[in-house]
Amino acid sequence: MEGVYEDVETMMTPEEIERIMKVLKKFGINSVKLTGGEPMLRNDIVEIIERLHNLGFKDISMTTNGTRLPQLAKRLREAGLSRVNISLHSINPQKFCWIVGTGPADGGKRLQYTIEAIKAALNAGMDVVKLNVVVMRGVNEDEIDDMIKFVKNLGHENCILQLIELVHEGGASDAEFFQKYYYNLGPVEEALKKRAIKCVTRKLQMRRQYLLPENVWVEVVRPMRNCDFCMNDSRIRITHDGKFKPCLMRDDNHVDFLTPMRNGASDEELERLFVKAVYLREPFWKPKDVSPADDVITTIHE
Repeated sequence: MEGVYEDVETMMTPEEIERIMKVLKKFGINSVKLTGGEPMLRNDIVEIIERLHNLGFKDISMTTNGTRLPQLAKRLREAGLSRVNISLHSINPQKFCWIVGTGPADGGKRLQYTIEAIKAALNAGMDVVKLNVVVMRGVNEDEIDDMIKFVKNLGHENCILQLIELVHEGGASDAEFFQKYYYNLGPVEEALKKRAIKCVTRKLQMRRQYLLPENVWVEVVRPMRNCDFCMNDSRIRITHDGKFKPCLMRDDNHVDFLTPMRNGASDEELERLFVKAVYLREPFWKPKDVSPADDVITTIHE
């Protein structure tokens, strides 16, 4: 998978993914999102979706760069994939090439492929297709209106534009990158709030969604210094190598379950490891770190 440098043997097999999710389903977990890296680089991705669907998970989603979606969107939908997030950080061919690292020789081919992936996901009948845009200062912050027009022209009401603040994940090189490109979405959200004809707030991380006059929904994800985001994050993440990750912003409190699983652990032992991970959960940003966001809630939904 993209961004994974360990031996592939450290990655969970479809059978191992199925087993741990069967264990977690006992705790009332009813939705699964596959992220990465790039989950579509796995040759067994359709099998994984099928196994999750057969366990009874009705809400199965994926975050992807669009890799292989033009070829597999229909099969994934039939296997049980219900929603997909596709990264589209620019609709300018030159900027897009720079962001994804393909270089000028690309000639816009990767951007066109990603647009084809978006259309394939919509045509396959996904319940929701979100376009993930990480907004970066000096790169694509001037494209937000163009992105709104792009979504409008797609002509599908289940397509949502999702604007995401850049996250500082730690490390010297990341700190330098973050300092150079971080763009505060606060003013953007205020402008959206004024334009919107409807505003709703999701229970998940208290994310705001705005319906614009263009009949385009825009969702804003602001994790940085956002206590609402952290205190309403009910997710437990699982790493590719079989560890529970209680916090998006931390790597020092992972709970390994794959090693015990491969050493013959019972389902009861795996349940205890999950409970341990839950007890390690703690909001990274707390109310003392930042003032609560303005209340713009009109409707609350999942």
